[in-house]
Amino acid sequence: MTLSVRFYGNPSLVSVVPGGAFYPPPEVDSAIVKIVIPQTTIMEGVSEVDFFKLARAGFGTRRKTLLNALAQGLGISKPVILSLLNGAGIDPARRAETLSMEEWKKLCLEYAGNPC
Repeated sequence: MTLSVRFYGNPSLVSVVPGGAFYPPPEVDSAIVKIVIPQTTIMEGVSEVDFFKLARAGFGTRRKTLLNALAQGLGISKPVILSLLNGAGIDPARRAETLSMEEWKKLCLEYAGNPC
């Protein structure tokens, strides 16, 4: 969810709401989050469709490297995915949750520029 929110703006924590504020009380606390939507975001120029397609594929399988997750999630051969990751300067052994927004942007732009 954090990645999805950061595509559109900059989230910040406003307040924590304890579980006891609800009935029945959940076993976790909740949060109020403020999202500031700037005129331009770090993802300016990135296709929303491509971004969410790559994000779903990257996070779609647990405990897999980006190489394996993207190949499986996008239905594209590993050599092609390896080429995309290398073109974006991303280690194929990393996992989706370790990428910064700038790295997601590089991957999206590389993906958009390569017909798969």
